[in-house]
Amino acid sequence: MALPTLSADQIEDIYVTTFNKKLPDVIDNVYTSNPFLATLNAQERIILDGGRRIEQGMIYGKLNGGSYGRGDTFNTARVNTKTAFILDWKTHYVDVTIDGMDELQNAGAAAVFDNAEMKMQEAELTAKDNIGGELFTAGTNNSGKALNGLEEWVDDGTNYASIGGITRDTSTQGTAAKATYDATGGSATIPTIQTQYGLVTIENEKPNLMLTTQTIWDAFFNRVQPQQRYPTGPGFDYLAQIGFDAIKFQRSAVLVDSHVQSGRLYGLNTEYIKLIVHSARNLVWRGWIPTSNKDEKVGQLLWAGNVVVGGPRFHFQMRGLTA
Repeated sequence: MALPTLSADQIEDIYVTTFNKKLPDVIDNVYTSNPFLATLNAQERIILDGGRRIEQGMIYGKLNGGSYGRGDTFNTARVNTKTAFILDWKTHYVDVTIDGMDELQNAGAAAVFDNAEMKMQEAELTAKDNIGGELFTAGTNNSGKALNGLEEWVDDGTNYASIGGITRDTSTQGTAAKATYDATGGSATIPTIQTQYGLVTIENEKPNLMLTTQTIWDAFFNRVQPQQRYPTGPGFDYLAQIGFDAIKFQRSAVLVDSHVQSGRLYGLNTEYIKLIVHSARNLVWRGWIPTSNKDEKVGQLLWAGNVVVGGPRFHFQMRGLTA
């Protein structure tokens, strides 16, 4: 027989059980919430790690070598060919607050369950929007607490003079830390985008993901060949399965992300991108904490991580594009 009301302990049990049960779904949904994260997730480029800081190695030079003839000596001098980007962990939280009066008014088992479900949905939507938005910004935002996002990584030094402790200068290391950046703007034509695509193509290394706004995507849709509008195969089928519409451009899937800034297009080679998530802060639930001076209790979802791009030269950013 169902109780007409529930004790505080029973209510607490329902909240805790519901939150713990829903949390894996929240994590999965956050990591497939936009095409950038979905692609990294499909390629297993979302990696749990720990430590004081995040370090991503980068090769900027070549070892000694070349052709040789009879009796020639080899150049065995030690050369430096690699360095590392060093980044801080960036942290996010989503607050969940339950008012005491709401708890009293939703005291039935079904009502408590529904209220807990709704709170988790709100937390999920907030995490999706906050993390998804910062993927496209820079680490200087929010007083330096934001993610080191694509705006900062995919730059040639015009807007961000350094990244991960490496100055984008004319040195070998500094040059390797530069992406292709174009702020010319103008109509988003196929030849214009092809030029940037070609600049970051090195042998068989090519962009496989382009992200832009709905306005630019619509214009692009009307300019490509009909057979390119509904691509299938590796890199496309997974995106279609989770609800994203893609256009095929060369080897790249072109998709809309609502967080991309107006007039921009990012061309990415995701083989050189990782989202490093701290293993102790992968959207973990802190648990309920009663406030000392109010009839309410609060809890937070906590997340820590950052974006790392091992090869900025394989990516491009275009700004000022119009339909």
